[in-house]
Amino acid sequence: MELSSLFGVLGDAWIDDVLFWAIAAAAGIVGLVAVVSALDVFFDAETG
Repeated sequence: MELSSLFGVLGDAWIDDVLFWAIAAAAGIVGLVAVVSALDVFFDAETG
């Protein structure tokens, strides 16, 4: 496999979609962790 064909594959439009959804998934996971952490702090403060 030549280097130029590798860059040709990386330049395709579907790579942009995969990158977009990977970033969106990472942001969603970070957001979910933040919400769970905030709820944990809230419930610990309420019971303590």
